[in-house]
Amino acid sequence: MKDIIELYFNDPDMLVIRSDYENIKNSYMEIGFRSEKINGKDVHKINRDIVISIQRFHEGVITNLVFSNGQAFRLELLDNEIIPYYSDYIEIRYIISGHLVLDVEGQKALFKEGDVCFIHSKAYHHEIVSESDCIFFNIGIERELFNDAFLSSVSSSPFKQFLRTNILKIGQKENFLQFVPEQKQSEEIKQYFYTIFNEVQRQRIGYLDISKGYIIRLIDHLASNYNYHFSEKESELYYKNLFDTITQYMDDHLANVSMEDLAAEFHFHPNYFNNLIKKNAGMTYSAYLIQLRMNKAKKLLETTDFSIDEIAWLVGYHNKGFFYKCFTNDVGMSPKQYRKKLSENK
Repeated sequence: MKDIIELYFNDPDMLVIRSDYENIKNSYMEIGFRSEKINGKDVHKINRDIVISIQRFHEGVITNLVFSNGQAFRLELLDNEIIPYYSDYIEIRYIISGHLVLDVEGQKALFKEGDVCFIHSKAYHHEIVSESDCIFFNIGIERELFNDAFLSSVSSSPFKQFLRTNILKIGQKENFLQFVPEQKQSEEIKQYFYTIFNEVQRQRIGYLDISKGYIIRLIDHLASNYNYHFSEKESELYYKNLFDTITQYMDDHLANVSMEDLAAEFHFHPNYFNNLIKKNAGMTYSAYLIQLRMNKAKKLLETTDFSIDEIAWLVGYHNKGFFYKCFTNDVGMSPKQYRKKLSENK
């Protein structure tokens, strides 16, 4: 794929437009964008459901490979012509080679080869071309289509459900989301972007549905195989939400949950869960699991007629003596005494 892209950029017969920013932005209507000033700031607006381009930053020159009515041509700008802007759409970027430096809401962010970046609507940002040397895919997606791509197919994985929900939440804020490959996971990602690129470029019947399907697959693959980094502004909220999601999963699977289950569902090393739980609950994973089980046991003793043996089994204890010990240590009385006290207080 990189060879094909290089051919596009080096094709001597391709139309090349070299102009200043003001002239180029007025031609955006032909390639899916228009730009206007709102409250003194540049705002890019999309006039198609999906718009694609490939950009190259090299030695202070920006080359945009864009398509108008299926025809490819190159737009060239200089570093000093790039200004910060807002957008009314979601941008998804995949770094094919090199490195890209962005300024997003005053926060500098570095993206390297293989990284995927979501730049959300309302994020005031611009490329720092003098510090960048790269080629990357850029996909602009209309917000409603982007949201629909997430909501139309909900994965069975709690982590993927969580990730989708948080991307949508962060989409309402001024922020970005960065995915970094754990290993050599870029080939499949490249194929997703290349397929979307081809579909949008050719615009054959059904291309929007096909592209939306590949966006869904792209997110699922990122959730399974990539590390992810929020901007500093959202990290604390993200990890609190992740802790709550893991807690809910543990609470829903108290009878048989294990650290291995969490690792399989949420794609983290077991040590990560201990650190996350320690930070948010002030205790180890084992102690926190006991607390959740005791809370569930108390609720079952209060609201059901299940026997104590049944309750012990439901919250994950097959050794009645160990369950009694844990319950007594947590509550200060045995399960039988706890239920009796509840009955007396009615």
